[in-house]
Amino acid sequence: MVAGSGGNWKPAAARVRYPRIARACFHLNWIFLIAWGLYLGGPDVSGLLDRTRGGALYALFTGSFFLLHFILISTGIIALFVVIIEVHSRRPVAGFPSVLAALALPILSFLYFAARYLAEVGRWLEK
Repeated sequence: MVAGSGGNWKPAAARVRYPRIARACFHLNWIFLIAWGLYLGGPDVSGLLDRTRGGALYALFTGSFFLLHFILISTGIIALFVVIIEVHSRRPVAGFPSVLAALALPILSFLYFAARYLAEVGRWLEK
């Protein structure tokens, strides 16, 4: 586009770059929050699982939920390096909040599960 044509032309230095990996983090955050909502809703939310938190289908859900934690943290770390490189080279970059959320959500989730597990162990030791 030419500068005088009335479009959205900006010089290369003024364009804000939204790295693809940061955009992937944004979408993975929503998928993660949906999975968390299903988990907190209980096993009977979808109507596919048994009423108990057992069985092969529930194990498949929780296994994929754990895998989603791993993917989100890995993608978030890579995206953080990309954003740091962009900022260090003094180029305007967007997507930093998505990257921080991609790192914070699974860490908070792991802390929740760790606290829950420790509480369960405490109950076992009291018996």
